[in-house]
Amino acid sequence: MWALVGILAWMGGDAHAGPFSQKTSQGPALGPQVTRPHTMPKGWLELGLRADTKRSTQHRTASGKVVDHDGVWRSSHLWLDVRQGFSKQVTLYASVPWVMAQISPAAGTTTTTTAMGDAHIGVLAEPWRWERAGLGWQLDMKAPSGVEWPGSTSSGPDQVRSMLTGTGVANYGAHLLGRWQPAARALLRTSAGYIAKPASVVGYVVQDYGFGNGWLDPGDEWLLDAEATVQVHPTVALSGGTCWSRRGTYAMGVSGPGTRSRSLDAIADSAGAFLDGRLGMSWAPTSHWELQAQLERSLAGSDTQGFAHLGLEEFSPQPGNELSLSVAARW
Repeated sequence: MWALVGILAWMGGDAHAGPFSQKTSQGPALGPQVTRPHTMPKGWLELGLRADTKRSTQHRTASGKVVDHDGVWRSSHLWLDVRQGFSKQVTLYASVPWVMAQISPAAGTTTTTTAMGDAHIGVLAEPWRWERAGLGWQLDMKAPSGVEWPGSTSSGPDQVRSMLTGTGVANYGAHLLGRWQPAARALLRTSAGYIAKPASVVGYVVQDYGFGNGWLDPGDEWLLDAEATVQVHPTVALSGGTCWSRRGTYAMGVSGPGTRSRSLDAIADSAGAFLDGRLGMSWAPTSHWELQAQLERSLAGSDTQGFAHLGLEEFSPQPGNELSLSVAARW
């Protein structure tokens, strides 16, 4: 992953030009937020830092009802983001997170783990463009690079000695992207995607027969996302959006004794849908710098108890508010 980051940085650099200097091979700089395509201009490099945090004292039951639980659940990330305008219509990117997962029961010991999370790499393309609209696609891969071993489980799942910062399962996502500028100061973006999550051997599922790790099939996921952006000032934009996701049934099990077959059992009430809403603000004082703030809230969802004791936000997204701040530099 770091090798890819280095390659992207090298591609965006110039041996005879310093940061923020225009190069003859570059495309034009990004304009106001509502005029931007999905991709970066050709030859431009963007480095960003993004921090988000969520605190929750609730969970959702199998019926989707939000109820209080006896403790505090926290999840925070610090992301290093890299984007490179490979061509006029194609952008390469990589995102590497550092994760802090924590559970503080009302009666008991607080468990905290801080480590690298699962990294993402991918490609964005927008081959179809018109004066105020565009259509494109995105391919995204999440590599299982975080901590996926909770320590000793001899005392049961409530006595794990560390949280998890990665699922141990690779994700392969494909998304269709659209944008439309209905007015000079307004932009609508939409996306529809499918994420395949093939069954994998993970450290937090223990085999029932003999010693070894077990199998987890987290089910595949469908996503629909929509966002509206309004340019309230030449450098400031406000946005609001929603994201709906539908997740398949989870299953876990073991390898068949003496064979290569797998025996997986479905986890009850593990399939379901989630709906999140978000509000954001973006300030781009120049074409080289941009600051963003966003508040996201869980609006509806299914059971979130299955993997909560392991701190896996991707598998058990707890209800609550998530605040994120980011800064990006482009040249």
